[in-house]
Amino acid sequence: MKKLSKRFAKIIAVVCCGCLLSGCSENISFMQPKPDFSAGYTVNAEINCGKLEAAADISYISEKDWVFAFTEPKALAGMTLRLNKDGLSGTLGALKFSVDENSEYTLMPEIISEAVEALQKAPADKRAVSDGIITVETEFDGRPVIVTADASGKLISLKCPHYSLSVNFSNQNKIIASDIPEDAEEEGEKPVVTITPV
Repeated sequence: MKKLSKRFAKIIAVVCCGCLLSGCSENISFMQPKPDFSAGYTVNAEINCGKLEAAADISYISEKDWVFAFTEPKALAGMTLRLNKDGLSGTLGALKFSVDENSEYTLMPEIISEAVEALQKAPADKRAVSDGIITVETEFDGRPVIVTADASGKLISLKCPHYSLSVNFSNQNKIIASDIPEDAEEEGEKPVVTITPV
């Protein structure tokens, strides 16, 4: 009888511990901070678009205000594109220019910015979460775009099959004022540049 009582006591103890542990894990997950996509940040991006392989430091300054500073390939290194309410413009050293937005390669900043902003705005029930990865499916001109981020809000990847565009993000950090290029507007016509792969 005593052995039976001891076994019963052990079973109750195990069940109680299990309940406590599961309760704790629920509280821990409940207390995890929600991802903040609204704060400005810089992030490294490895970009593949058709034949083009590029690398850029991307800065999200605020809604509808993005900066893409290319570091690779050599033909694009040092070129900065700024996408804001005034459209897409660029600089290369002292040269300031408007960009032909009809090229599939100059669509990259628009696709990336719109998809990431859609991720920011998506309500929790529109975000698929699996193993700590947040996935949001959105569209660009009716074409599907998938963007992923981790639970802290750091970007992981973006894919837009229609444009053969894939982006891998890394080293995301809060924005520093010195990372934002000056957007000095000068009067007069700017040359228009069409970007083509090398």
